[in-house]
Amino acid sequence: MSADGLAAVETVLTGALDSVPASLREPCRRIAHAGGARLRAGLVLAVAGRAWPGTSRRTATAAAAVELLHLAGLVHDDLMHEAPVRSGVPTVNAKEGTAVALLAGDLLIGLAHRLGATAGAGPLLGDALTERCTGSVLEADNRFHPEVSATTALRIAELKTGTLLAAAGRLGALVTASPEDGLHEYGLAYGTALHLLEDVRDPGPSFAAGIVTLPAVHALAARPELRRLLRPGLAGAHRQHAGELLATGVPPALTTIGQLVEQAAAARPDLADMTKRCRDSQLSLMPRHRPVLNS
Repeated sequence: MSADGLAAVETVLTGALDSVPASLREPCRRIAHAGGARLRAGLVLAVAGRAWPGTSRRTATAAAAVELLHLAGLVHDDLMHEAPVRSGVPTVNAKEGTAVALLAGDLLIGLAHRLGATAGAGPLLGDALTERCTGSVLEADNRFHPEVSATTALRIAELKTGTLLAAAGRLGALVTASPEDGLHEYGLAYGTALHLLEDVRDPGPSFAAGIVTLPAVHALAARPELRRLLRPGLAGAHRQHAGELLATGVPPALTTIGQLVEQAAAARPDLADMTKRCRDSQLSLMPRHRPVLNS
């Protein structure tokens, strides 16, 4: 993944966002440039770069399409969770309102598919969107349910994040007509690990929104008193106490992240550099939560 490749992707993204109606342009740009690492685009470029030097217009277009689909998911997630902030900037629903957030997310999906169609990526993106929506439905169906299993929490992470990373890897092969060997397995494991990593960084906001993430599943099993805090309107001292209890679920979730990173590296050893960042984050969080393991 080169700086030139990412610059080419940004050029395509800028052109796509410039075509957005004026009333939606600023909120879409704000979310698009809110500090995202462009991991999905980076995976498209990394896979394509192993088969063909440089970044073709088709590759940059496919990478931008994946990013736009990811951004659409963020906008809709923030709307469903009533989140006020995303990566340090106001969410679309918080600043511009529900209607604008709904339209912005839908428009980003349309832009993603328009770009994807020109790169021959329509079916892959369609499948990824369907699976992501399925994950969102599964998540919504289980809000405020203390009986959510680790299997269900993992499946939600896989559907909402893993499937789009898997699609990104396969797109890198598609645009260069190179083999897809191991790319689906790699992307699925890597993406699921990334989703869980976000869950363990700060499990409190998700729990307050009724979302039972993997750390929450483990914490609910270890600290049954957490169950009575899984309710709408959690705030103040009760929310702070919930955060303290949730910390008990972080270490086993970090272990799962490590296992997923290992699965990804085994599926595609040549892409181990992509998973190193996730592994480094996981290891950096382990010492912080090690006292919980011994309590």
